[in-house]
Amino acid sequence: MTALLSRGGHAAFGLLLAALSLCALAQDYPQRPVQMVVPFAAGGGLDLNARNLAEALSDPLGQPVVVINREGAAGAIGLNAVAAARPDGYTLAFTPAVPLSSEPHRLKLGYGLDSFRPVCQVFDNIFAIAVPAASPWRNVADLLVAARKAPGDISYGTSGTGSIPHLGTADIEAAAQVSLTHVPYKGDAPMLQDLTAGRLGFGAVLVSSITGQLGAGSLRLLAVYAERRHPAFAAVPTLRESGVDVVQASFGGVLAPARTPDAVVRRLEAACRQAVASPRYQDWARRVNQVVDFRPAAEFERNLREDSRLKAATLRRLGLAAP
Repeated sequence: MTALLSRGGHAAFGLLLAALSLCALAQDYPQRPVQMVVPFAAGGGLDLNARNLAEALSDPLGQPVVVINREGAAGAIGLNAVAAARPDGYTLAFTPAVPLSSEPHRLKLGYGLDSFRPVCQVFDNIFAIAVPAASPWRNVADLLVAARKAPGDISYGTSGTGSIPHLGTADIEAAAQVSLTHVPYKGDAPMLQDLTAGRLGFGAVLVSSITGQLGAGSLRLLAVYAERRHPAFAAVPTLRESGVDVVQASFGGVLAPARTPDAVVRRLEAACRQAVASPRYQDWARRVNQVVDFRPAAEFERNLREDSRLKAATLRRLGLAAP
């Protein structure tokens, strides 16, 4: 019994020392470079967003912020690495909400929302219905009339099954009581080739990824899936404004591992607020039509949990939720 108590006492003492060590680190945080893990490949829009934010974060933190790409398994590899990291603020994640609010409902992953502490929301990704320049549809009403005349005949492309545009368009089908044919692709690039060639009725796509095609006039936008209009395309209505009560949110930001001390999260949140407001980050966002949307930690967490609830409902309705 004495030995058992001794072992228990040593374990408790070890936990106390670890907690005290984290508290001490928080007081002087940061004292060395911070790693920010992007759970997707280098060179994409998320990666560029992370690198511009990292540069802007370095000033208020007084330390370099280094971006590390840990891609694979739809973001799960990188997020698992951050969830397992020491909760001292030196390993963070920069991610869209999907790997947290949607994928855990589809797949059995090693993490969930409770594996992280949200630090700050940074951006919105606004998706839209895009049609080829020659399309006869000038608005969502035109599209729905055509869909009702020929159920299932209108095809639409997305970046994959279970993606934000797929879930959003499935919600349109349910709300408007129409039937469309989903054509999933492995990414936007091959889908956009078929869309501009007129082999798809429409594409459900991230607005910032088609600014070139929109500028060249090869694609047109009918509506956005977001709560509000895209600031760079203010003439394009939301789905709700078009008479379809659907909003499919896509946003993201910075996460820390669970059990990261409050003082560290507050320090990071304040630095994030400064970085997002900096001319450096704002100028980059304007150039690429990235919508900036800073939200503090508590609001970011509420948004993630609500998005998780909504995504779970849509996935269950489509039969895509894990048993």
